Amino acid sequence: MDNLPINSYQAQENSDIPPCQNLELGLAEIDRILHQMLLLAELSASDSSLDRRSLQKGLERMQDKINRIADQIETK
Repeated sequence: MDNLPINSYQAQENSDIPPCQNLELGLAEIDRILHQMLLLAELSASDSSLDRRSLQKGLERMQDKINRIADQIETK
């Protein structure tokens, strides 16, 4: 999970993008992360041989990322 490429929202958050586009980029990134979280949850439910501790840590990192994006959206 840590090796994911830098997303478009992070790459452009410091540029001169109008606030409405920052909002759209942030929400699109949150949507992408939520989709990844859903896929991990489905994988976890279907395969009992997975390391659930690692999956949980990945989900927690994704939730932290969502929180950071939401905080950035609020402050703009």
